[in-house]
Amino acid sequence: MTMPTAEMYEAAFALEMTKTYPVVDAFERRMGYAIDPIKLTSAARVLACPVKANPPNWQHGRVLYAAVREYLHRVRPQEPGYLLDIGTAKGFSALCLYWAMWDGDYVGGVHSLDVIDPESRESRNTIAELDDPKSLYEVLEPWPEYQQIHFHKATGQQWLVAYSFRPNVAFVDGRHKYEVVSWEAALLAERQQSGDMAIFDDAQIAGVAKALKEQKAYELEYLEILPNRRYAIGRRK
Repeated sequence: MTMPTAEMYEAAFALEMTKTYPVVDAFERRMGYAIDPIKLTSAARVLACPVKANPPNWQHGRVLYAAVREYLHRVRPQEPGYLLDIGTAKGFSALCLYWAMWDGDYVGGVHSLDVIDPESRESRNTIAELDDPKSLYEVLEPWPEYQQIHFHKATGQQWLVAYSFRPNVAFVDGRHKYEVVSWEAALLAERQQSGDMAIFDDAQIAGVAKALKEQKAYELEYLEILPNRRYAIGRRK
């Protein structure tokens, strides 16, 4: 397989930058918070702009930031908690969660999980690794705040079974299979309190959609930003 060139990455980024997302714009207005667009796109160019069959999309960064900021304002947790990112990839979602926590003046932590070891050097499909594969930490070097995020080699199921403490907000973007999402949603619900959030990516995929339809613990709001891209915002009952 031919490796993508810098020109291919830049072309994919430039094309996506021309698109608008009124559903996400409306969600930000309703939440009352929006991530700095320069900070967002600077990170997206490296961390959320792969070259593949489907065009890149980083609107989940906006959704996560707005939802977490609104949650922290609404719930005002009195004790340190944490935000959970299931499916690290290149660390974009984890960074957006961290920025929301930091900007919201919340004392807590961000944990991010992936089946790929963050220290392993392997292709992650990013413009940052044109010469040689890099570790996750090397890809994230331009954002020193990544050092405040805890990255782990684990699936969502493994982590949630091993640790019983409360994730105030979770972003579920790991394996998009019915059984996996069902288990992750159930394990999250056991650990969360009323008003906490679980945000599910790719809710248009059949297995994810079925798992969300069958769960009873969350009130769901769907954001359909494209015909083939939908997020589900879950609030714990």
